[in-house]
Amino acid sequence: MESKFSKVKVNNEVELCRVTDEKVKALVEKALLSERISYFIKWEKGGFFSDRQPSFVFCINEWQVEAAESAISALGNEATAKIKYVKRKTENFLF
Repeated sequence: MESKFSKVKVNNEVELCRVTDEKVKALVEKALLSERISYFIKWEKGGFFSDRQPSFVFCINEWQVEAAESAISALGNEATAKIKYVKRKTENFLF
């Protein structure tokens, strides 16, 4: 028997921001967890021959973007200066 949820496509994740500093990454994680916002991190490693640093892209549910932005902005200017907001749909299609 097929359930009514088996045909539902789920792709409501948004790439919220990109961070290259590991200390700021830890601060963003704590801020999101304190607001009970679920997230996952896409790790984009830098190329072997390129100047690009490894970066961490925080992905969250599109309905929690405003709460996440307010939690991150509460970190202060020093941390938020190292955060680049992306705000685009993720490219993964899981189902």
